[in-house]
Amino acid sequence: MERRARFACIACRRLKRKCPKELPACSLCLRLEKRCEYPPRVRNSNEEAIRLSSTSSQSPNTIEEVDRQSSNRSQTEQHVGFPQVVKIVHRSINAFPSVFFLDSEVCVKPLSSDCNPPIPLATLLYSLSSETYGVHEQYFSTVHQWLPILSKKRVRRSMSESGLALDNPSQLLFLCMKLVSEPLLPGVSGRANGTYSSALEVLFKVENAYLPCIQFLQSVILLSVYEIGHGIYPAAYLHIGHASRLCVMMGFHDRKHAAQLFKDTITWTAREEERRAWWAVLCLDRFVNQGINGLPFAAPEPSPGELLPCSEMAWNEGGVGFNEPLFATSFSNNTSLGSFANVCQAAHVLGRVLRHRDELHNASLALEFRITEAKQLHGILASLCSHLREASRDSFSLDSSMSVALALCFSARIILCDLYACNEKYSTDHGRSSEEAELQREAMGSIFETVRYIWQVTRQMLDSIDQAGEGELDNISPLLCHCLYTAAGESEWLILEQEDSNAGIWLRDFVQLLQAIGRRWQVAGK
Repeated sequence: MERRARFACIACRRLKRKCPKELPACSLCLRLEKRCEYPPRVRNSNEEAIRLSSTSSQSPNTIEEVDRQSSNRSQTEQHVGFPQVVKIVHRSINAFPSVFFLDSEVCVKPLSSDCNPPIPLATLLYSLSSETYGVHEQYFSTVHQWLPILSKKRVRRSMSESGLALDNPSQLLFLCMKLVSEPLLPGVSGRANGTYSSALEVLFKVENAYLPCIQFLQSVILLSVYEIGHGIYPAAYLHIGHASRLCVMMGFHDRKHAAQLFKDTITWTAREEERRAWWAVLCLDRFVNQGINGLPFAAPEPSPGELLPCSEMAWNEGGVGFNEPLFATSFSNNTSLGSFANVCQAAHVLGRVLRHRDELHNASLALEFRITEAKQLHGILASLCSHLREASRDSFSLDSSMSVALALCFSARIILCDLYACNEKYSTDHGRSSEEAELQREAMGSIFETVRYIWQVTRQMLDSIDQAGEGELDNISPLLCHCLYTAAGESEWLILEQEDSNAGIWLRDFVQLLQAIGRRWQVAGK
């Protein structure tokens, strides 16, 4: 029987002609004297990736050669803070399949998604050096509390097994964890921090030497958080865009319809880590767009079937959790949402408000549609705010993601209300509709109510700092600062317009909390 390929050859696919699928070359290509190649689906994906990269004279010819070069290079480098143990091998960038971008239809999930394959339970005996252990514990007791994107068990394993040869993804992640978890020395600016300079240098080297991986993406996210926290712009904005592009390239934003660079993960923890990385990028992207108008989002909107991160209890304990869907008809206190899932919800709604703000003067949108959308967003924010305040009533803490969720929700309410509360922002060319007048009254009342809510949370935080001391500031998130800054501005307006004595107390407390945060994150003092 004549052997035939399962799929049409690449040349026939591109010319949209019926391929006879003959092996080793189809008769159409032979007749036209063209090179006939079949898609890599019929070959081992790793062998195909190496084959494609071997067109360069500088590329290794086999996976074994890639590993041997990586091993030889790492043996000549010093290990800082880590015992020399068995290493996790990160693939060379030369193995990246260029055909993924040239014709993704013939390059389906070519790369392994996990540089940390599962190992027998009996071998899970990790040992960390004192320096590594210190950074590990500092990070997971501070930043991880309000940005829980790393798996504690996977990070610990990676750090103990990789040996952290210089300039590889494991060392980069270690540097970025150290960067965001250690306060700056007195008198040192965020840009002048030596660890920041080292992280940027290693980031450049890793990106140009290794295949993209989840550790690299996580490193870029943590680097962006550091830059946000110390007001390092435009670097923070650009690195968030970088992280978003990585997520999109890997297909994390839409598992069902987008091209997938990686094979499906075989563990729930690995998939949850990818999900949390994607949501963190979306949250940071919406956050940095609050203060500037008209810029497009770097991270696309979540897909309709997107799931939220699981609860922190399951995540922190290394177990398997349950994921609620993003799109729900109502907010219920009976759901098993964790605090980071609430942050993701708030960031998603904030994104809708920012898009509404940036399209305010879009002539192609009918006034009736804009007013209807504004009322819908107002109702969603009121429900979300009520849900978050109720959920945090008995479990609120300074280092929890819940404080970030509240801050994003409050910021979204103020941004939306500011669009409709001011008379000067309405056009008088065609008069004002009754719906606009009603919306203005609702916006005015909502601003006062939201600022009062922000002050109540601010008062809780100040009391926590007074009771626990300055060390409590190590746990606080810089993502609170924009909300506090906005609330301070609204309080000043209330003082000038209404001579409200309560607003004076609110303004004093907002400034006091910003000054306290400024001792940890320099953006609060800018």
